[in-house]
Amino acid sequence: MRLLIVIGFLLVAPRLALAQFPADVQPGTRVRVWIPEQARQNEGPYRRQLIRGNVESVDGSTLRLRIPGSSNALAIPRASVRRLDISRGVNRGASMVERAAGGAIGGAITYALMNDPRRRGGPHYKRDWRAAGVGASWGAGIGAVIGLIFPHESWRRVIH
Repeated sequence: MRLLIVIGFLLVAPRLALAQFPADVQPGTRVRVWIPEQARQNEGPYRRQLIRGNVESVDGSTLRLRIPGSSNALAIPRASVRRLDISRGVNRGASMVERAAGGAIGGAITYALMNDPRRRGGPHYKRDWRAAGVGASWGAGIGAVIGLIFPHESWRRVIH
């Protein structure tokens, strides 16, 4: 009899733990949540709906989310949550570095592919790596400016 109780507890305990939200999810925290969507969508994650808002309350297995522009909180059961991220806020420096790195990679590839040493007019380089270096510097500069002017919000995943 005791063996059955222990086995039953071992089977139920992980499900109870999964039904809880992490301690990081507190009222006032800005989150984004993926919940199931019945039909396949063209944009975003397929068969998932992305919702962003502020946590109003968390009571064990239900997340109440305040969506900007709505009058009532949205109640989301823990079992429906496919993924949950917590906002780290908007950081101009991090956005600038990320966009600069992406711009450098894109610029290097573009310049290296477009380089033709036999061209008469326009920029041409004897070696593709020189063209890639120039493209990387231009791409990094443009990406940094874009990241500084248009920073984005960064997120940390807490439920996978």
